[in-house]
Amino acid sequence: MVTINTPEDLLRVLAENPEWKEAVRREILTEELINLPARFDRFVEEQRRFNAETSESIAELKQFNAQVERFMTRTDRRFARLEGDISNMKDTYAISKTAREAIGIAREMGFKLARTLTYEDLLEMHLAADTAGIDTPSLRSFRRADLVIEVTDGNGATHYIAMEISYTADKRDTDRATRNAAFLTRFTGHPAHAAIASIRNDREIQSVIDGGQVYWYELEDRGQVVE
Repeated sequence: MVTINTPEDLLRVLAENPEWKEAVRREILTEELINLPARFDRFVEEQRRFNAETSESIAELKQFNAQVERFMTRTDRRFARLEGDISNMKDTYAISKTAREAIGIAREMGFKLARTLTYEDLLEMHLAADTAGIDTPSLRSFRRADLVIEVTDGNGATHYIAMEISYTADKRDTDRATRNAAFLTRFTGHPAHAAIASIRNDREIQSVIDGGQVYWYELEDRGQVVE
């Protein structure tokens, strides 16, 4: 017969009789607490699976984002090329239209058209002149001017018009036209005038147009409805 007089006797008996220990545990603990270890193990397993699935989803998301980023980069490049092509087409239209209207430009500026200078004309002009102090890129840009025309005034004196042409003119156009006009005067000794031709202009160049430093020849927009 088992005699229990102290807590130590109880603990010893329970240790020697696991079935008694289990019975006491069930008596003392609630069902929820009894099942807690098993539930915790299930929770740990579910959390492990969740973490694994989440990591996989994150990896798939990163891969998807990388694909989207590559697609957007390619799309941006295509749009940039398309915008460049459209811009070039617009400028080509503007240059072609201005060249056809050179005689009208000369008349509007108070001159009579003598001739339109070619690339070779401009090359020979600066090769025969004193270009000391002028860098090569500037000379290269000069002979690539959009349009240079030789004109005469009412007294028959020779003048030049250095014109830059863009669909939308900006400060780069006015600066190039002004520089090319200065080169023409330096290389030939004749007066030269800066001009731009465009359908529209950036606001920043309006002051030089209003001030008369650069003449603006307004081109007709092909998309504009003329009444």
